[in-house]
Amino acid sequence: MTNKIWYEMVNMKYGEKYLTKYLGLQRTLKKSFQIMTLIISVSGILGWKYFEDYAWIAFILIMVMQLLLLMENQLIRSDKEIEDISNLRMMYTRYFNKLERLWTDYHYDRIDKSNAIDNYFEFRESDWEKIEEIDCKLNIKKYKRLMDVTEHETNDYINKYHNYE
Repeated sequence: MTNKIWYEMVNMKYGEKYLTKYLGLQRTLKKSFQIMTLIISVSGILGWKYFEDYAWIAFILIMVMQLLLLMENQLIRSDKEIEDISNLRMMYTRYFNKLERLWTDYHYDRIDKSNAIDNYFEFRESDWEKIEEIDCKLNIKKYKRLMDVTEHETNDYINKYHNYE
């Protein structure tokens, strides 16, 4: 039972850290996209007089801006999706905290195996099922670089706070 709780706990910490990184990436992409759209719009407007003889350049800039605006929701998460991912991250955090407390109590013999099993499956039914339901709806992409950094940070956390040797 110890291993089951332990691996679930580590998995939740990994998920929480990955979502933190993913949210940061999505927010950075959103800001960059908005700045780029603003720059293209302003350059098209301000450059109109300068490119008067080359009106097609201004039209191309405006066309690019309009295409980017149309594609925005396909490339970058909406504000609602970002908020949903943030809520999912908090669900991971709450579930991790429950598992960490359960694992610590069981590890230090504050509860017996029977209570640990009951608590574990109660948490799985109440917390994990909600997390899975939302996670499936959001379809969060896995990025190799984020996964590598997350794995490293998760291992650092576990080694720092759960090294009982």
